[in-house]
Amino acid sequence: MANQERNTEATDDAMSSSSDYNLFLPMDIIVDILNRLPIKSLVRFRCVCKTFRHLISNPTFISSHLLHHRTTTIFTFKHRTTSSSTLSLLQSPSSSENPINLVHPFPNRTRDLHLIGSINGLLCVCLSNHPLHCHRRIILLLWNPATKLFKSLPPPTIKIPRRFFQFSLGFGFRFHSTTSSSDYKVVRIVSFKSQTRVEVYSSISDCWREIQVMDLRFHIHKLSCEVIVNGAPYWLLSTASNHCLCFTWFDVQNEAFVMLPALDFSGFYNGTSVDWKLMDWKDNAAVVVCCPGNPCVDVWMLEDRCGGESNWCRKFVIGPVMGVERFWLLQCTKNGEIIAEDARGRIFLYSPQSGETKDIPINGVQFRAFHYVESLVSIKGFKQQELNNQH
Repeated sequence: MANQERNTEATDDAMSSSSDYNLFLPMDIIVDILNRLPIKSLVRFRCVCKTFRHLISNPTFISSHLLHHRTTTIFTFKHRTTSSSTLSLLQSPSSSENPINLVHPFPNRTRDLHLIGSINGLLCVCLSNHPLHCHRRIILLLWNPATKLFKSLPPPTIKIPRRFFQFSLGFGFRFHSTTSSSDYKVVRIVSFKSQTRVEVYSSISDCWREIQVMDLRFHIHKLSCEVIVNGAPYWLLSTASNHCLCFTWFDVQNEAFVMLPALDFSGFYNGTSVDWKLMDWKDNAAVVVCCPGNPCVDVWMLEDRCGGESNWCRKFVIGPVMGVERFWLLQCTKNGEIIAEDARGRIFLYSPQSGETKDIPINGVQFRAFHYVESLVSIKGFKQQELNNQH
């Protein structure tokens, strides 16, 4: 066995020292080819030689590989019968392939699974049996499903001596241009009575740190933030009116919350109740509004005005969709197609340009959809996921 290992190392050294590694292609072409390969192939190619292993593990290559691959969609939903949660990856919304179910590192805790967000191929996952009101310990993970690597985060540091409080989590990303390093951050907002405290986990420092925040009252109605746009998580703030929405986003670089202009659409819709959703619309924050009895949805986006100020503007209308009386948007794909859910719980893909629809075979309740791209991104402390229980 020892001789075999020495022979393997000698082979690696010989390949590394030989001219052009005994290949008839220039290195820049080899890199371009590797950039276009799926993660599964690259993980295997790490064992070809030391040169490939070093190249594929290089942060510059990992970043360039990320840019070469198309963003897809990952769903999280609860099953109708068992209430267990499932993560499903839709490889391409327009293809005929069925979504692929993913098995996270704690497969026996499917009832407690909550997906907080997805950035650069990393998923932030929370395992908690009390999604909003929690006084017990939760488990937070950063997980790369493509490489099967994950890391359990240290426990949050803010301890509330009260039995009843609410919290919400956000996932963010910052690239340090000076050090060429990436920092993935998890934001935890804790609300109790009239107080709000915030702590931030950094993947570089591998610890939580409480930060001082302005006097904000968050409307915590679910475990995760409303949306993540360009690596920044967004939250809804408490308001007194159903027709006036106030949002804030977390500036990951400066670790501060930034207020958005209030969205007041009271003069646009009749009645007292509308359904709305904050979405990532082609790397922009957008609010999608649906009224009862209306077969269309309106898309509101921030528009810059004179003097550098910005305000919400109703940009366009989606629908009606043939054969669908009413629908809700789950996500907008990067090419402008819509993933939506109708009143019967059917998930479908809709193209506003052609008017065509395509069913997505997922059957469950409480859907959420996130942008996802396979990547080689890794962080300090990652370890290999056990594969014994995976199919």
